[in-house]
Amino acid sequence: MKKWLNVGIVLLLVGMILAACGGQQTQQSKQAENTAEPTAEGNAEETNAPEVYKIGAIYSKTGPASPLGEPEWNATLLLEEQINANGGINGVPLEIILADDESKQEKAIEEMNRLIHDEKVQIILGTSTTGPSLAMKGLAMENQIPMISAAAATQVVEPVEESTWVFKTPHSDLHAVTRIYMYLQEAGIKNIATLTDSNAYGSAGLEVLKSLAGDYGIEITTSESYNTNDTDMSAQLTKINGSNAEALVVWGTNPGPAIITKNMKELGMTMPHISSHGIANNTFIELAEGAAEGVVIPTGKLLFPTQIDEDDPQYEVIKNFYDSYMEKFGSEPTNFGSYGYDNVLLAVEALKAAGTDREAIRNYLETNIKGFIGATGTFTFSETDHNGLSADSMVLAEVKDGKWVLKK
Repeated sequence: MKKWLNVGIVLLLVGMILAACGGQQTQQSKQAENTAEPTAEGNAEETNAPEVYKIGAIYSKTGPASPLGEPEWNATLLLEEQINANGGINGVPLEIILADDESKQEKAIEEMNRLIHDEKVQIILGTSTTGPSLAMKGLAMENQIPMISAAAATQVVEPVEESTWVFKTPHSDLHAVTRIYMYLQEAGIKNIATLTDSNAYGSAGLEVLKSLAGDYGIEITTSESYNTNDTDMSAQLTKINGSNAEALVVWGTNPGPAIITKNMKELGMTMPHISSHGIANNTFIELAEGAAEGVVIPTGKLLFPTQIDEDDPQYEVIKNFYDSYMEKFGSEPTNFGSYGYDNVLLAVEALKAAGTDREAIRNYLETNIKGFIGATGTFTFSETDHNGLSADSMVLAEVKDGKWVLKK
């Protein structure tokens, strides 16, 4: 009896040892699974598929910059609906958490912190204007989260070594100024005046205007500025009118440039008026109240979708976006809508390939976006270029009979 008791005790001890070893092995396996790093390519299939892909998007839906932010906001809603109706991303639903910065820098910072830390989004889109986008850029770099801005200023993505996590879709000031100077050179205009907003967008534009002028044989003879909320620029225009300037270049977003246009008409000024791509919408024409005739701007092609040649590489993308936007919202998307549209398309392309790992998403955007046809232009990102566009993807527009038309 004692012999059988001893045998039982031995068997019990062996069982306990085997169970302990098995439990330890299972725990080690689980830890290995939990700490496994994604592949360099960020292949979504090699990691656990998320329940939902989360994108954060901040735009100026309200406030002074709403003519920019509202079409960006609407384009985002449109694409989220279309993508989910077609099965999401790799069969996983897409959730885009939209936030309104109210055209305020502090609100943009607040919303970005919320999206990063509370919502745990994989990528940030926006915002609409330069100042808030530059503030968001700092947070993107600090938190190492990819960001695609809808602001135009070159500083949003330059210097590139200080912008490694930041990309943008609008044409930069460099592209717009190049296109303007090419036009002025062809017109034989050598002396110009500038009237620029004192905010970040206007200051960045003036910097590029000054830096490129000599390359095109152009001299800035008079340079004036205004504050964003100013309601009359007659004093600056009077100085410009008394100078030897042959043309005026204005750099700002509405309503400033529209007020300048009205003031020019009131003063009887007839010199050519060229403005930035920051007024590429019908709001400018409406605010100018009949004074906008003849104003010329550099712009993307979405401003006049029916005037694009069918053999243009962007034709199908622009047509599909324009038609679906008009159907859903009953208004034109403008170029600003194209920024919101392209931001989502680029983000989804990266999520589809790289999964949820933020660094893999960033790396994919920088190394794999080549010849990507969007509504704004054809994008090719690289280590040295996080805008990915060129000046030749811009065209000139002119106000004729109260409408923007392609200037041949």
